[in-house]
Amino acid sequence: MLDRKEIVVELRGITKRFPGVVANDHIDFDLRAGEIHTLLGENGAGKTTLMNILYGLYQPDEGEIYVRGKRVAIRSPAEAIKLGIGMVHQHFTLVPAFTVTENVIMGLRHPRGLLDTRRAERRITELSDRYGLKVDPRAKIWQLSVGEQQRVEILKALYRGAQVLIMDEPTSVLTPPEVRELMILLKRMAKKGLTVVPFITHKLPEVMAISDRVTVLRAGKVVGTVTLDRVDERGLARMMVGREVIFKLERPSVKRGRVVLEVRDLNALSDKGLPALRGVSFKVHEGEILAIAGVSGNGQRELAEVIVGLRKATKGSVIIDGQDVTNRPPAEIIEMGVSYIPEDRLRVGL
Repeated sequence: MLDRKEIVVELRGITKRFPGVVANDHIDFDLRAGEIHTLLGENGAGKTTLMNILYGLYQPDEGEIYVRGKRVAIRSPAEAIKLGIGMVHQHFTLVPAFTVTENVIMGLRHPRGLLDTRRAERRITELSDRYGLKVDPRAKIWQLSVGEQQRVEILKALYRGAQVLIMDEPTSVLTPPEVRELMILLKRMAKKGLTVVPFITHKLPEVMAISDRVTVLRAGKVVGTVTLDRVDERGLARMMVGREVIFKLERPSVKRGRVVLEVRDLNALSDKGLPALRGVSFKVHEGEILAIAGVSGNGQRELAEVIVGLRKATKGSVIIDGQDVTNRPPAEIIEMGVSYIPEDRLRVGL
């Protein structure tokens, strides 16, 4: 039986200074086996700096780190990994042209020479089945959704033996269905004995849904550590900003106007050459928000890319302001006042 009170990592009096700012000011923070301990705070509160210290990317100016009761000096991510500490960064570090397996084993010291990718695939499949990380070991990274790529990053850490998993803004790049899947996944991982440390800037409903404990940072200092039976969203927001926060805003109603976008019987292929869109039709009116819902991989990305000219339609039409723009160059569609915010803000957005 897992002892949830066992402290696996403890930070004592951690202080980190940069020119003109104290990013971490004598912070005490501990992690227990099998828990989800969320680190919460506004941008600039010191969350990233603290976790970068735990992962060996930064060195503290003051303070001590203990792993399973033993004082350690973590001088690099490689040393953190040896101690069973892994980190999934907000911006993934994957090679798009490589397969899932190649990305997971890349950089490992062993085995040297001829790689036994089939053995690695079996191990990845075992980890996937154990923790519910559904992903094809032979798929190329560029063929995967952002949510699937995040699972690959988690698998990289688990493959290297991580027992403490730090996650930088884990839901920031995910759709709502992917967020729900991730929450189920994190809870399953905690039940299996892993310690998960998501650090989050503002998504309080998600914090309330997944956390066993929450530590709030403000201006580089710990405001407090609480369990969720002792605090609500308002209380967490108050701890974060130091004052009451208004949660509900009144929004005026808007009358629906003319049709500005029409999609007729749209068909398109995925990156794998398989049907992604099959006869999709809808209209969007002026002054309205039309949501496209579905589990990741069901054609949402392909639909958006066809509308803005980034992917060819194999059948059907896209009509903007009464003009047929099907398969027109993106530059022409941008000139018509259409903007696209993609799920991958670095690779596609930039």
